Amino acid sequence: MRINPAEAKLIRSLVQAQFGKETRLWLFGSRVDDTARGGDVDVLVDVDHVLENPAWAASCAESTLMRALGGRRVDVVLAAPNLQETSLHRLARRDGVPL
Repeated sequence: MRINPAEAKLIRSLVQAQFGKETRLWLFGSRVDDTARGGDVDVLVDVDHVLENPAWAASCAESTLMRALGGRRVDVVLAAPNLQETSLHRLARRDGVPL
């Protein structure tokens, strides 16, 4: 995994502050490949409650995380009861690393 423990803790803390303590997170994509270089930080955020404005919520989470990680690009994928499950969600859960 190509983020350090402090970054993982920071991501977890900021996402749970926005979405709740019961939020589940996975790091997926190139950052879980120790042989890769560069790349953005891809995070699946899975909540048990309905998200009223998911696009806004994802955008807020991305900008908060980007600032906290020194400008590193972050992509947030949301999973919630009111959002359609896609192959990207399944891939993130299957190949990702829980944070």
